[in-house]
Amino acid sequence: MDERYPGGESPLENFRRIKDTFTKLCQDQESANHHENVLVVTHGGVINIIYHLIKDMAWTNKNPFFPAANTGLHRIESRGGRWELTMENATPHL
Repeated sequence: MDERYPGGESPLENFRRIKDTFTKLCQDQESANHHENVLVVTHGGVINIIYHLIKDMAWTNKNPFFPAANTGLHRIESRGGRWELTMENATPHL
């Protein structure tokens, strides 16, 4: 997981970047005086990492434990100080 792709980052560096960004986004939302909706548009690899973070599971790049459908919708909400998935991979719009 430490080997970099040519001209890019390693899977572990990718994980850390996404984790840091997602953590900061959650902290910013929690510290705001009012909660606003935030829309994040991304690909399945990032969604897979976010699912692992929310569910407090160890992540590996070897297998996408949470595969995401193309244009699948996911909702994450803060409940009692924890971030929870309240909609997972919904595709009724297709």
